[in-house]
Amino acid sequence: MLKLKLSKDAILLVIIEASVKKFETINRKLQQQLYRDIVTGLYNRKFLLKRGDALLNEGYNTLAVIDVRNLRAYNEIFGHDTTDKILRKIAEKIKELCSDTCIIGSLDAGRFWLLSSIDDIEREEIAKKSIENIIKHLTTEELRVNINDEDLIILIALSAGIAFYPEHGKNIAELLRAAEIAADRAKAEKINTYSVFDITYKKLIEENIWIEEQLRKAIKGGKIEKQIYPVFQIKVNPSTEKITGVEVLMRWRLYPQIYRIINVAEKTGLINDLFKILIRQAIPYMREALKINPDIHFGFNISPYQLALKDDLLEALDLFIEEKCEVEKVELEITESELLKNIDAEQILNTLTEKGFKLIIDDFGKGYSSFDRIKRWNIHGVKIDKSLIDDIPEGVKRYGKTYKGFLFLKNLTEFLKNMNYKITFEGIEDEFTVNLVKELGIDEVQGYYYAKPVDGNRFIECLKNWEEERRCFPLQG
Repeated sequence: MLKLKLSKDAILLVIIEASVKKFETINRKLQQQLYRDIVTGLYNRKFLLKRGDALLNEGYNTLAVIDVRNLRAYNEIFGHDTTDKILRKIAEKIKELCSDTCIIGSLDAGRFWLLSSIDDIEREEIAKKSIENIIKHLTTEELRVNINDEDLIILIALSAGIAFYPEHGKNIAELLRAAEIAADRAKAEKINTYSVFDITYKKLIEENIWIEEQLRKAIKGGKIEKQIYPVFQIKVNPSTEKITGVEVLMRWRLYPQIYRIINVAEKTGLINDLFKILIRQAIPYMREALKINPDIHFGFNISPYQLALKDDLLEALDLFIEEKCEVEKVELEITESELLKNIDAEQILNTLTEKGFKLIIDDFGKGYSSFDRIKRWNIHGVKIDKSLIDDIPEGVKRYGKTYKGFLFLKNLTEFLKNMNYKITFEGIEDEFTVNLVKELGIDEVQGYYYAKPVDGNRFIECLKNWEEERRCFPLQG
């Protein structure tokens, strides 16, 4: 047998070659892990951003983002292991429903991306139908996950956004941002729907960023107290035309659309800072108003985000107590749907009523109303949502008092009266509607027929002159 004697250099070379191969294998595995989602095994965000531009050049031109909206609820109830199983099931289902020209990935927990090549003049319609099909199957078919040897049926709620290359982004990063903005837009509208990116969405995002920057700058610089101010919209008993109360609303001098300000403040955690300022600014006018009308009450809207931050909310409301205001004159208007979502609702409500505040269910009748739950809460009154009233005047004009909408409203108010709730109708804008609601014997109305929101000085003036004017509108000029 021929024996080969290897030199030390040759042995060293063999060792180096083996080490290089082992290193390459390890590096290849690390690269695979780097570009794969650890839960689903799908490509991740890094892969999309790394390889996306090359894929766009290869003909991929449509990016969709799918957001699983109710994943957090399952995570809170069943834990991370169950959530991971749900995500894997959803990933498998999307793979089944996706075409051969579709690459699927995961952005983060609860969000998936789909990059497709659609070579057709009807690309937008094809993309829409594809997303509609995915949403339909994921939200209507039973999705079963095995937990502790039992099958749990999962109900999925989705939102999706679609963006097209190159119309909505000249590279993959811009395209992904557009698709995520569109998904957020769909999420804000309703469940189980999608939205195609529109340039106005981007402008809204940029405006929101500007709003947040201005709010933070004003808070940090101590200028916010001069920018935030209250306006007051009077509530009236339609039978006596006496003022019963007023809703205190927030305004910001730098931007007119207050709902946008509040939305940004809620999502950025600034809402309680603004709420404290609103209370401090309103208190002097409240004191003055009670000297003129001792029976008047003051309504403040409570955001669902504030309910989630109970301690911050209580700290803000304690300003009424510190300033020795009549707490029993303060009504907290809380949206019913948000209370139903909050598992700690009863505890929060009990704390507020123990402090002396009165609770009003706002937007009552908008969507699902849980009579079983609210009857257990210490509720002072309900504010009927405008959507229940909008079609009543025309319906009564056409069909008379036998109109079903009017009869429903009549039965609803009778039920609420039997529950000893104070009843408020909002959105009352004409005399015909005022006369209709008089017949229902409700406690008060709010709307442009009697009053628009006015600043504090005008509000006090309206109180003083109410018997003569019976209306309260901003002064012209």
